[in-house]
Amino acid sequence: MIILDTSFIIALLNKGDVHHSRAVDLLNRLDNSEKIVTHPLVVQETISVIARKCREQKGTCREWIRKTEEFVSALKLVEFPSQRQKVLDVIVQSDCSLSYIDAVLLLATKYLRAKVLTFDKVLQELAESG
Repeated sequence: MIILDTSFIIALLNKGDVHHSRAVDLLNRLDNSEKIVTHPLVVQETISVIARKCREQKGTCREWIRKTEEFVSALKLVEFPSQRQKVLDVIVQSDCSLSYIDAVLLLATKYLRAKVLTFDKVLQELAESG
């Protein structure tokens, strides 16, 4: 199982993103049997980031939201029992270098025995270190 992070989804959908080519390549190299999922919090964060970028770059918000919703609706959303205190403990253990959503994803990778596709270096390092 592969869990997609906000940074990956945005890079994949935005041809102008510095990580776009790498995102496309990583997605294309996945085994077809891999289940690709994301977390509902990632969907919320992705929409928020896109709305902010549209404001900053004077982009077409309606088109970006449609494009994102189309992509995300094709994914399975997974949730798992994440207790707020466990999430907060992960944030503290990371010396506050993880956001709440990234801490949830890190716990999800362990709970679901999944990999995460992200361009967030801290999240990636912590996920790979087990």
